[in-house]
Amino acid sequence: MVLVSATSWDDSSGRMTSLSAMLAEKGFTCVQTDLKISDCSMNDAQAIMKSFESELSSMIRLAAIPFPPVIIARGAACVVAQTYISSHPASGMILLSPPASNAELVESCKLPTPLTEFNFEPNFPIAIIGSPAEVKHLRKNNRICQSQNVDIISVEDMDESQIFFEIDLWLDKCGM
Repeated sequence: MVLVSATSWDDSSGRMTSLSAMLAEKGFTCVQTDLKISDCSMNDAQAIMKSFESELSSMIRLAAIPFPPVIIARGAACVVAQTYISSHPASGMILLSPPASNAELVESCKLPTPLTEFNFEPNFPIAIIGSPAEVKHLRKNNRICQSQNVDIISVEDMDESQIFFEIDLWLDKCGM
């Protein structure tokens, strides 16, 4: 499993460390990466995503993972995960509290310019985990949440132990 965060862009890293430790304790091989934004790409969303994708791809290649990984991301880093899987193979993807659209990242000033919405087909296991309010918003506004192939999981509390429990159940259901 590859747990993706981008602390310089989003505040998800600490939470991902706890989740990574819990998954490793369960017996999963976990690689955690905290991606950095290069200074030269700060004023263009496409360049930011290209930089993140390149860094993530390099990290996965250097880790010598022998098969397409399960990608796990939280918050704005979910956009990095979706950028990566748009061009690279994955065995699965788990998005924790993802933004409903790339436009939301422009509105929240996480991206300086608009980023084209993703158009990949969800033909591999994907789980979206969020609070009841997030799930309601995502079902209405997120393209992949409207697909029959995507498991949408609502949790009352987005703490690591409840998220871990749901991920563990979902991975078992998917045979991973």
